[in-house]
Amino acid sequence: MFSKDEKEILEQLSLQIGNDVASYPKIEQILDEEKITEILQDLVDEGHFPNLFVAGSQFMKRYGIMTIAPILFAFTMWNKRIEAGPDQLGYRIGFEQDSWTMKLAVRDEWIGPENRTNARAKLANELINQNLAPFVETMVKATKLSATILWENAAIYLFWIYETLIPSKANEEQKQRAKEDFHYIVHQFQCTSFTCGTNPFLPYYTEKKERAEGTMRTRKTCCLRDQISPDTMCCKTCPKLRG
Repeated sequence: MFSKDEKEILEQLSLQIGNDVASYPKIEQILDEEKITEILQDLVDEGHFPNLFVAGSQFMKRYGIMTIAPILFAFTMWNKRIEAGPDQLGYRIGFEQDSWTMKLAVRDEWIGPENRTNARAKLANELINQNLAPFVETMVKATKLSATILWENAAIYLFWIYETLIPSKANEEQKQRAKEDFHYIVHQFQCTSFTCGTNPFLPYYTEKKERAEGTMRTRKTCCLRDQISPDTMCCKTCPKLRG
């Protein structure tokens, strides 16, 4: 079981820990094109997004951080492997007047101790090949979005976890694990999806540059945030601003 402090951290990263996961629909449901189209259309009909194109991109950003952040944080920081397959994770989506919410849920259990190299490979395969990749494939079919936009929407949170969040909280041993885990995921992991090359994150792992706003990595694709921003502003890392 996770400790109280660990649960709080994971819940801050939108992963609910508990034993009532059976009451949540499983993520595997939204790997269905018809189901995810229905959800996205509801978001459009409720006025959160202007069309399925934009809804799909923003949904992928939400889904990316909710899967990548807590699951990799737990593994790197605590050596606790959460089963990340779509048949293991539950989800809930809520619609409010001015916003929408989504949370993932998993049983209060983790796998370990294990040989860390093998455990990392298992986790990456579940998280990426069995979860994120099929989700990207479904989103491409449902929205006609470019897979490059969708993968980069996930990649930015992978980079944030290992370049910002974990270093701000880790001790020296954890920082070393973070370097090894990040290197494996970006440089060694092989994805099996037709929506990307051998590795879905490496194309977006470009050099950071000094800008007026600070040191940052410019995206290769636009996430379409400007179409929902009240002032039609792009993200600071948007390539439209560097055109």
